[in-house]
Amino acid sequence: MRLERFARGAPRLALALIALAIVDCAKPAPPPKAPRRIFASAEEVEINFRNRQFILGDNNLVAEVRPVDWPKDRVLKLPFWFGVNILVPGVTAPKEGDFFVISEAVLGKQLDTPGEWMIEAGSSLVKQETVFVTTRTRYLTPGKILPTIVQYIGKREFKRADGKTVQFPVLREVSLPMKWTLGGRVPESYARFRK
Repeated sequence: MRLERFARGAPRLALALIALAIVDCAKPAPPPKAPRRIFASAEEVEINFRNRQFILGDNNLVAEVRPVDWPKDRVLKLPFWFGVNILVPGVTAPKEGDFFVISEAVLGKQLDTPGEWMIEAGSSLVKQETVFVTTRTRYLTPGKILPTIVQYIGKREFKRADGKTVQFPVLREVSLPMKWTLGGRVPESYARFRK
């Protein structure tokens, strides 16, 4: 009796399993997971650092930054500025709108437009001439620039004395210069400024 009941129900069971397989195959595949974001978003940078000082961590590969009032164990990460057309393993070319931290840049000459400077910025091995547009900081003397969060806004053409046209990257100041945390006064080798 049980065997007959099973034999009668087997076709229905088989049809149910086939229908279930078809429905399951018809489901759209789940969307691919977005790659894990390493660096802070534009929104995080704007909210936490626009026109404010920050503290820079000790990591030499990635800038670990935090607002002055955050605990030491809470940081956001940003790439350091290496310049354009620099072949550094693991470093991608900057795109307009990207945020970076300039570190150990050197303030050069002031350009014709107020708040615009030519600086030497990049890695410790290779520094490139770069236009630095300040938004709030007023530099008073030449020297090194305390690390600053900047936004890459593209390139600008300049004519050299020999008539050739050259393009320089342009970085706009986002944060105020970093808060000095190494004890004592900021060394004389750094440019003096007003906020």
